[in-house]
Amino acid sequence: MSYDSLPSLKTLFATVTAGVTGTLVYHYMKTNFFAVNDEENIKVSIHVEVPRDTVAYLIGRGGNNIKHIEEETCTSISFIDPGGPCRLGVIRGSKEGVQLAKLQLLKCVEEYGQLETSEIFVSEKTIARLISEERKKLREIAALSKTRIYIDGIQEKPKSLLVRGTYHQIENVRECLKEMAAEEVRSETEIGNNSIVNCVPNPMKTKPQMEKMIDYEKLEPTSFDGFCEVMVSVVESPSKFFVQKGGTLSKELDCLIDDLTEFYSNEDNRLQYAVQKYEMGDLVATLIPDDNCWYRAKVVSIEPDDESEEDESILSVNLVDFGDTILVKQCFVASLRPDFLSIQFQAIQCSMAYIEPKGGVEWTEKAIEAFETLTYCAHWKILMARVEFNSSVNGRNVYCLKLVDTNTEKDIDIATEIVRLEFGSVITQELSM
Repeated sequence: MSYDSLPSLKTLFATVTAGVTGTLVYHYMKTNFFAVNDEENIKVSIHVEVPRDTVAYLIGRGGNNIKHIEEETCTSISFIDPGGPCRLGVIRGSKEGVQLAKLQLLKCVEEYGQLETSEIFVSEKTIARLISEERKKLREIAALSKTRIYIDGIQEKPKSLLVRGTYHQIENVRECLKEMAAEEVRSETEIGNNSIVNCVPNPMKTKPQMEKMIDYEKLEPTSFDGFCEVMVSVVESPSKFFVQKGGTLSKELDCLIDDLTEFYSNEDNRLQYAVQKYEMGDLVATLIPDDNCWYRAKVVSIEPDDESEEDESILSVNLVDFGDTILVKQCFVASLRPDFLSIQFQAIQCSMAYIEPKGGVEWTEKAIEAFETLTYCAHWKILMARVEFNSSVNGRNVYCLKLVDTNTEKDIDIATEIVRLEFGSVITQELSM
């Protein structure tokens, strides 16, 4: 019998050959092309050592610097403190993203080493324009040039600005000021309403008077479903953390810190408001050397400074707008000028509602770190918060919250995620705190 008379055998042979070829092509694509795609989706994390004194510069006011890096590289960045001269920057994201973020962090560290302070003299008319409309123009120039700008008066000299930044950033500020001066020459009208008035500070009020004037901000719903916008500033654990309200109050606080820093950076002002002996509960302004900014605070405790030759003290102060409690030398503290109490204290103490530590004992370090990451602690990203019930600790109102992250494609219930990660357990009744 001839094979030509059996077309079915030829067809069968061709089919088998094509099937084998297709299978080989499929396995090649699977092990190469698809593997590449899988590799792109793999999330990795790396640690970058960052000098402790550069961290505040990396994060930036309101977290703007770090947010910009995260958005450009599609990563998340947090900092942990292992002790010693450096902190660890933890970068999470795709392999390519974390490498880009690392390069940008290292570039910022290099920039910090090139920072300098320059004094720029301007006319009183320019100063008036800069500080008018709640310092709108001053903040605009600082944001565009990525510098810190302080207004400082020097005796027997024209008004001056102190500008902190790299050489090129400071030159950008000079160009902006030159443009303003040119506009003033062309202008035929004087800006009368914005002239500078030198105010004599009010005498310091007593502590009881000051305490009656101000309280901590309250959390209230701003939408029909009971939620409001918050940003987590400090985390001790899921059972104790601090938030700030989003919106206009955040901008008001930025302006207040700018004003505090400008006033207390002047040595004469500092000396005028220096107090020889502080007491627990005193409201003060304190400098954070790493940040080079002044903040509102309350004295928590006082200890003698054994290393000081001038009989100074070490003060434990609570930053009433953020929630941190830090140790500072007395030389970095001054009594708070009463008009700096223009807005309520912004650090709102909170606790997560309806969850407790796994096993009901205490939160582990890993649980706290996971909670910090989930809430974007100190990265100033908005979360949605709803007050489930209130509690009280040492006479201070504590808000027990439901927190929801709406920054991703799918909303994340923070409490549910903590339970899913097996760091916490659900409870069905309110905890007595």
